[in-house]
Amino acid sequence: MMENWIDWVTSPGNVLTLAQLVATVIIAFATIALWRVTRVLADETSVLAKMTSQPFVVCALESSEVSAHALNLKLKNSGNGTAFDIKLKVSPPLPKADGTPKDGENMERSVSLLPPGSELAMQVVMGRDVHDTVFSAEVSWAHLPGSSEREVLKYTFSALDGFRGGAVSKGPHHIAEELEKIRKHVEKG
Repeated sequence: MMENWIDWVTSPGNVLTLAQLVATVIIAFATIALWRVTRVLADETSVLAKMTSQPFVVCALESSEVSAHALNLKLKNSGNGTAFDIKLKVSPPLPKADGTPKDGENMERSVSLLPPGSELAMQVVMGRDVHDTVFSAEVSWAHLPGSSEREVLKYTFSALDGFRGGAVSKGPHHIAEELEKIRKHVEKG
């Protein structure tokens, strides 16, 4: 029996058939392995695509372009998706621009949508009125309009986190002041 098998294998026409059979089995196993790897990569790609198109909304006090001593409370969407139905709660409430304290335990604001990469100045406050205060923030948003599923982010921040002490680019009011100085200098000369 073994001799018959050896004779069949060593026959010139059957060697090629045997090689094709072995190659077919190897290709079948490689195809199954490749299918499995491709399926895992497709799942990971869909999760990654879903994660990269998510909004991420925060608020912070940042130096204002209006004055070196003013701070803006800014709401920012640093994510890659539009945030809808944004609700902001800051405690204690920020004082008014003239420094008088606001009534209530919290400051609450709502915004209907915030596109990715955009920011919205919510309130101006003078740095001297909040320089040593730590604020608690709670920001929540939805991925779709009218959705009951919401993301919630809670954290603390202070004025020093975003205060640059006047080291901002010149705003329109600075340009107007410079033009006024030039005009007066030209009139004298």
